[in-house]
Amino acid sequence: MRTKHLIPNHAAGLTYANAYAARRDHYGDDGDAAVDPFEVFPDVVLGLIVSKLPFRSAVAASAVSRRWRAALPSAPALDLDFAAAFPAAPRRRTAFAAAATAALAGGSQHPLRRLRLALEGFFDQFFAASAAGHVDSWLTAAAARGVQQLEVHLPRSRLAVLPPSFLACTDLASLVLRLDRYALPLPSLGHLTPLSRLHLASVPLAGCHDFFQDLFSHCTQLSCLILEQCHIGAIRLAGTPQLCSLDITNCSWTQQSCITISEVPALRTVRYSGEMANRHIITDADSLDEVVLAIEKPHVKFQEPNLRELLALVGNVRSLVLSPWCIEQFARPEEWSKVRLDKPSQSKRRRCSDDEVRYHVMGGRGVIVRNLREIRMEYIDESKSGLELVKLLLKNAQMLETDDNRAFHGWP
Repeated sequence: MRTKHLIPNHAAGLTYANAYAARRDHYGDDGDAAVDPFEVFPDVVLGLIVSKLPFRSAVAASAVSRRWRAALPSAPALDLDFAAAFPAAPRRRTAFAAAATAALAGGSQHPLRRLRLALEGFFDQFFAASAAGHVDSWLTAAAARGVQQLEVHLPRSRLAVLPPSFLACTDLASLVLRLDRYALPLPSLGHLTPLSRLHLASVPLAGCHDFFQDLFSHCTQLSCLILEQCHIGAIRLAGTPQLCSLDITNCSWTQQSCITISEVPALRTVRYSGEMANRHIITDADSLDEVVLAIEKPHVKFQEPNLRELLALVGNVRSLVLSPWCIEQFARPEEWSKVRLDKPSQSKRRRCSDDEVRYHVMGGRGVIVRNLREIRMEYIDESKSGLELVKLLLKNAQMLETDDNRAFHGWP
C-alpha cells in the first residue's frame, strides 16, 4: 500500500523523510530494517491517511500491524458505503457492521469532521432488526465525536427507518438526507441550530406543514437549502436573513402547492428545475444575482399569473439560465404588457407606448434585467421564440457583455 504521498507535509513536520531520519537516529545506519517508519507518527496522522482511502481499503490498512490498528478509529472522515465495500458479496452485512462499529469507536478524543452512511442493500427482512440497531449506534457514536458533516442514504425499504439518534448530532453544520421514498414524516430539525447547509432528497414533505417554518425559526444560520425530488405542499421563505442559495430540483407538488419568497435579503442564487408549483408569491427579490429556470412544460394547462409571478425572480440578476419552455413563454412581451412589476403610477402608464410598457416588464427601472450580464438559453427552438427573446434582451438589457461572446449561450 502506497501511503507516502498521503502524509500531509504541514502536520507539525511529521513527514516521511523526518520519520525515516528519526528511525536512523534511533537505530543507527545498521538498525533493524523491519521497523516501520510510521511508528513515530501519532494516531491523528495515520487517521488522516486512512480517511483518504475507500472504506474497504482503510479496513485492510488497519490490519497491517498493531500500530495501524488505531488508525481507522482516529480518521476525521469516514465513508461507510456498504455497496462499494462489498460489491460482490452483498451478504457480508455482519462483517461490514463490525468494521463500521470499530471505525466509529474513536471517542471524543478523536473528533469526526465528516461521516457518510450509504446503506443500499444493507437492510433485508432477516437483518432488519440488527441493521436498525447498528445505524442507531453509529449515529450515536458520531454524535459523541462531534460530527460536523453528515450524509445518510437509506434504501427504499419499509425496514429502513431514520433513527432518532441523528438528532443528537447537535454540532452539524451540513446535513444530507437521501431517503428513497421514505414513508414516515420527517422529524423536526430545530435541534440542529448550527446547521448552515441542508440537502433533502426523495423526502416527503407534503404533510409536514410547519417543517420549513420550524426549520428557519431555529436554524438561523442556514445559508444553503437544496430540495431534490421531494414531494412538497408549500415552501415559505420569509424572514430568513442568512439564506443565500435555494435549489429546487425535480420536485413534485400537491394541487395547492405554493412557493413564497419574501424578506430574504441575503438570497443570491435560485435554481428551479423540473415541475412547477401551482402558485408563486415573490416580493423583495432584488438581491438575486443568479437565477436558473429549467422548468419543464406542464402536463396540464397552467395559469398565466403563475408564470408571471416568476418574472419577479429575474429582477436584478446578473446571470440567467432558461429552459426551452421558459424561453417560449418569456419571448412574448405582449403577454406581459399588463404586468407592472416595478409598480409605475397610473399616470405614467397612460403616457407609455407599447415599447415603453415592455421595457417596464423586461427591462424597467428597479426590476427587470437592468443588471443582466450573461444569459444561457438551452435548445432555442425552431419557432424563433428564442430569437425574439434575444432581440428583446439586446434592446433592454444594457449591461449584457456582448463584446466577447460571453453573454449568450445555447445558439442552435
